[in-house]
Amino acid sequence: MTEKSPGALPGNGLKVYLASPLGFSPENDHYREKVKKRLNQLHCTVFDPWEQEEVGRRIQEALGIADGVERACAIKEAASFTGQVNADGIRAADLVLAVLDGTEPDSGTVAEVGFAAGIGKKCFGLRTDFRDCGDLPGLPLNLQLLHFIEYSGGGLFRSIAAIKF
Repeated sequence: MTEKSPGALPGNGLKVYLASPLGFSPENDHYREKVKKRLNQLHCTVFDPWEQEEVGRRIQEALGIADGVERACAIKEAASFTGQVNADGIRAADLVLAVLDGTEPDSGTVAEVGFAAGIGKKCFGLRTDFRDCGDLPGLPLNLQLLHFIEYSGGGLFRSIAAIKF
């Protein structure tokens, strides 16, 4: 169990890191906004990695470089910067909520859950997809991912409306 961080705003509830692959396509923006709306209803402060402007700027700048070697170096630097921003966001959060829909949860989202659980953050998953994708019949998720969510003191929500901390 993680205690509320000293930086949590009084009266504003918990700081939540929203881990998801939902920013890769603008078609997912509505779904991401619905999740954030629910978190706001719970008076949570949300850190959404997809809203980090400097991250987006650096990635776009690197992708705009034509030269192969220079482009590869710039992409590596932008990726390292992104990883550090996200790791700092997880460290500053009270808990992580990971969107785990799809046939297989996104590898970056799963990595964020593993990192967060490893540093003692409570982790929750949101899987609205009715299909199971676990290693064994009846498991909604990969057994290791489910273990780290439960081990951290968190749990799995099957709808946005069910989210509560």
